[in-house]
Amino acid sequence: MKISQQTKEIINMVLFVIVVAALVIVYIVYPLGRTKAIMGRVGLDDYDEDSTIANDAAAWVEAELAQDTFRVEADGLTTLAGLYLRPDSGVADSARGTVCLIHGDDDDRDAMIPLARRFVDSGFAVVAYDQRAAGRSSGSYHGVGQYEASDFQALVSYLELRQRIIHPLVAVGFTLGGDAALLATAEDKRIDRVVAIDPYLTTRRMQDILRKRHDAYWFPFYRTIMWWWYDMRSSYAASYRDYDDIKAVACPTLLLISADASDDREVQRLADLSDPALLEMKTTPDGNDQLFTEILSFMSTGE
Repeated sequence: MKISQQTKEIINMVLFVIVVAALVIVYIVYPLGRTKAIMGRVGLDDYDEDSTIANDAAAWVEAELAQDTFRVEADGLTTLAGLYLRPDSGVADSARGTVCLIHGDDDDRDAMIPLARRFVDSGFAVVAYDQRAAGRSSGSYHGVGQYEASDFQALVSYLELRQRIIHPLVAVGFTLGGDAALLATAEDKRIDRVVAIDPYLTTRRMQDILRKRHDAYWFPFYRTIMWWWYDMRSSYAASYRDYDDIKAVACPTLLLISADASDDREVQRLADLSDPALLEMKTTPDGNDQLFTEILSFMSTGE
């Protein structure tokens, strides 16, 4: 049975439309939505950049953790919402040190309450804050490490100016918060120790981990397309952190990494570049009790 020329043209047109529609969905519609879900703040559709979010500490009050609230203008567009907790003695000057808790990119500062309680009860002053694009801080999209590092340095400057830092100053960061702490110490000598828990280390590794965490579908040129839409959506001029951008740790550092990631090339490069006397690597423990024990043991080394 022969197909007429007109029928062939119709079939070709239909196939062309299907292919174009598929490409639009795969490279525009889907990555637009997933970029927003993966890199944007929780509840982005309801977020109003022109309104100041109340620095509500209700969860901390309910946990019976006395605190002072404060805000830090990290840059012209980002304001961080923070909390300062005095040690159990109630006298800041008697603190054993200051611990800055930096939550991960899928959390906010309230996730730090269990860990904060343990440090306060152990005599440390504690600082917890919402990273950009999280909780009560401003911003629609989080960065890939550099902006978070600058935010952390701005927070340290704010606390230092108000004499709120008792050394040693220890940064404890989770995932993207770990990257913020590692990158900040490369330039800021005020930070005495770092505990980085499952940091991403590079943008590529971050994209791969977040794709799996958020169950995003893989498609050809996934990283390139997602990064391009992230740039468009966020309006950031963020640098793509590559394998060759990894630098040696600049102060005593405890790297807690999941067992299945310990052999990742990025983790191995950090270990190879760093002074063994400064970098200690262990498997990320399960639960806050074990985590606190590991961190406190590391902080006590060399006292």
